[in-house]
Amino acid sequence: MIICSCSVISDRDIEAALVEILSEPNAPLPTPGVVYRHMSKSMDCCGCAPLAVSTIYALVEKLEREGRISADACMATKQRLTRLDRRRRERNRNRAALIAAE
Repeated sequence: MIICSCSVISDRDIEAALVEILSEPNAPLPTPGVVYRHMSKSMDCCGCAPLAVSTIYALVEKLEREGRISADACMATKQRLTRLDRRRRERNRNRAALIAAE
């Protein structure tokens, strides 16, 4: 499935990049920016960002189930992604509260 039509990136491309990234010692958090840079690509319009994020989340879990990345790397990644997602939801709630108060 095509995730980014601007840079022509598929879910398979992201999966291969995740295997490489998460196999590194002290692997960085696989955000879309990290994954795209790893593939020497860039986000042009950023319209793919939400789909890229959900694809990365799903692929991290799939790679763990298949044993293609270490459980430790996967657990650390999921914890960090969960914290980021929680912060994003809190920001969105705060914005909605500010808009409602106006």
